[in-house]
Amino acid sequence: MKKKTIITLLLTLITVVGQSQENNTSYTFKGDVREIIKDMANDGVTLETYFLVDYASKEPITKKQACKDSVISISGKTDAPRLVQLCLEMKIPGGIRTKSFPFILEAGDIVFTIDTRTFSVGGTPRNDALFKAVNELREAYKADDFEKVRQIPKDYILQHKDDVSAILMLTINGKPDTADEAAEQLALIEQCGDVVRQHPVIIKSIEDANIVLSRPKEGDMFKDFAIDYDGQTHRLSDYVGRGKYALVDFWASWCGPCRREIPNLITLYEKYKNRDFTIVGVAVNDKPEATLKAIVQDSIPYPQILNTQDITPHLYGFDGIPYMVLFAPDGHILACGLRGEALNNKLAEIFGE
Repeated sequence: MKKKTIITLLLTLITVVGQSQENNTSYTFKGDVREIIKDMANDGVTLETYFLVDYASKEPITKKQACKDSVISISGKTDAPRLVQLCLEMKIPGGIRTKSFPFILEAGDIVFTIDTRTFSVGGTPRNDALFKAVNELREAYKADDFEKVRQIPKDYILQHKDDVSAILMLTINGKPDTADEAAEQLALIEQCGDVVRQHPVIIKSIEDANIVLSRPKEGDMFKDFAIDYDGQTHRLSDYVGRGKYALVDFWASWCGPCRREIPNLITLYEKYKNRDFTIVGVAVNDKPEATLKAIVQDSIPYPQILNTQDITPHLYGFDGIPYMVLFAPDGHILACGLRGEALNNKLAEIFGE
């Protein structure tokens, strides 16, 4: 065989091998769930099925498979690395419950370990890097090293800013609670590439952070709103900024913590209502008929604004209820987020007790 022919064949072979590696989209995902099955059995729970879903949309990307033994095994193809969740569907007394565990679905042999305390993934480059950082974060929490707890995600994000794994680190601590946390999160996102910034989870994170940044704070004047309900227009300004201290309770009939807070609010209302003080309930994401039923059940004596739906969470920058805002007689904010004993103490301070 001529030398030229041999070289041509070698070059062709190299090209084919290179294309095969570049175009490899196959993955396997395996792990032993023996420990978690054992713990579930102690609580009368059985693992029924398992499957993968997209992290953002929660749409299934694999079919449900019955868990016949202690090994979970899923295989398929993925065009690009993506953020997904392993879902374990468990049969519990009275129904079905699903537990979810996030990881990066990418080409290669992905291996996971799991028990009731930890979930760890490796075997592919992104999962190796991500869960190395996650395990370091766990150790920092155990050691109460909160400087490391704050720094590890930041370092990881900046080192992997063009990678989908950064999405998990950007959201690992949940939604920001303060303006400083929100500003820091937005600054980190801004340094990331399009694959991160344009992911639906991060788009939602940006919205959440901006809501926190726009949240009214102590010293700000109240933000008014108007709701048409039952043939009338109801405004927050009907109660706030009218010469009385006004505590606004954003709540809902379906919210257990909200309902548990109501007896204390009734006590405060009866105690201070004759001292230029009022309480106003604002029903959030609640059907008016359900709100009215709860008002009767809990014997709530103070006024209510019904049917605000999702207007007020955006206006006042909160994502959980009950959420309370205390306004001064002129309508500026005195305090936000007070509940229970902290609220009692604040009112005692105001009224000189």
